[in-house]
Amino acid sequence: MNPEAKAKSHKWIIPLVATLCLIFDAASKDWARHKLIAGDAYPFVPGISFFLTHNTGAAFSLGAGNSYLMTALASVVTLCLVAWVLKRESKLVSNVERIGLGFLFGGACGNLFDRFSQGRVTDFIEFTFINFPVFNCADIFIDIGIGLILIAMMSEKSAQPDQKSDLQPATESAAQHDPG
Repeated sequence: MNPEAKAKSHKWIIPLVATLCLIFDAASKDWARHKLIAGDAYPFVPGISFFLTHNTGAAFSLGAGNSYLMTALASVVTLCLVAWVLKRESKLVSNVERIGLGFLFGGACGNLFDRFSQGRVTDFIEFTFINFPVFNCADIFIDIGIGLILIAMMSEKSAQPDQKSDLQPATESAAQHDPG
């Protein structure tokens, strides 16, 4: 199968992964809003608690209180991400990268959906063993997506032959056939 046909046969991966992430994120945030009381910590497993909070800002509450600005900014970033995914999709050779893009896009859309529907992002997962901002499943999906994309890109780069070594045999071969 040629690379173009192979890429077309895998076009379903990104939307499927993104949709599953979006559904899981929305369900987890809905659960948190209905089952947790804001400000109360609910131990889950050692080192992790559920702690309901709402974030009107960006990552780490940057820009808190500017929900319209943050929603507009998140919309622009998500649209840029969509454009990048659409441009990159035709060049993808790795299903790992496709899955990573699905996670990244699903997480970004999850938080964007929260901003439009709630006016803020619902966060509820807290590390109790370090001082770290409270986060949600969409944030986890974004991190997983970035990690998978980086792994795929590093694997792709290491799989490409070194250009100098490609040129060397051709140069030697040409020198051997030179009648002069």
